[in-house]
Amino acid sequence: MTETQKVILDIFKITADICERHDIPYFAIGGTCLGAVRHKGFIPWDDDIDIAIPIQHFDEFWDIAEKELPPGYETYTCKKVRTYDKIFGKIHNTETAYIETKEIGYYKAYKGIFVDIMPISAIPDTGAEREAFYDSVLNYKKLNYYRRFPYKVVQSKRKRTRLKWMLMRVAGMFGGFDYYSDKWMDLLRAHPFGSSSLTGYSWSKNIRKYTFPADCFANTVDMPFEDTTIKCPALYDKYLTLQFGDDYMELPPEEKRAPHRTEVVDVNKSYKQYIPSK
Repeated sequence: MTETQKVILDIFKITADICERHDIPYFAIGGTCLGAVRHKGFIPWDDDIDIAIPIQHFDEFWDIAEKELPPGYETYTCKKVRTYDKIFGKIHNTETAYIETKEIGYYKAYKGIFVDIMPISAIPDTGAEREAFYDSVLNYKKLNYYRRFPYKVVQSKRKRTRLKWMLMRVAGMFGGFDYYSDKWMDLLRAHPFGSSSLTGYSWSKNIRKYTFPADCFANTVDMPFEDTTIKCPALYDKYLTLQFGDDYMELPPEEKRAPHRTEVVDVNKSYKQYIPSK
């Protein structure tokens, strides 16, 4: 493991402990599940852990985490950070730094090394209702971005995009910066995980691609992960094949073995030390 991965693993253990003590279900998704199955731990070049919690338990998790996280660890959500446009949250180590390239200059968005925690909901079965759900997710995602970020983020884009940004910013102005993220979350709460035959990444711009049979996630199995275990979907082979293809157990070409784009990753210094003093 890298030093960064060791920090992430410690955060995961704290997160999993909260879930297990309070009977909150979770499971590893994406590259984390793939890493557990293929490597029995992290994908060697990966620098995060992603877990999903059913939407009907999601708010409960954050309420408990706020009270029970040990010193040096905090929650990081769009409720706390204006210039964070995701509906999923993070548990981060405040004694470290993980600053993404797009965050440079937005000092309130700076954070420590983290674990991502996503809300997973049902996706409607019927075609028309499902398409309406997809459209709503993608609209809320876009509007939430426009609402939270200043004009300079989109000023280089097309005139039509700039006009749309201004109109949508005004439309949400009376509801605060959480206006669209709240609507997005309310949509997911109206579709509890397990209430249809489909589920998926309802936080993603690729939601149509990342829609899966719900039975992939109906149960979990404990898989070895470094020096601990992690809960993966019981039908992980079906799930991983759908997301990554039939050859998911094969390593990708070397040029594709890269971590996420970040400006700063520091296991020894807090992100707060990267914020210029006034």
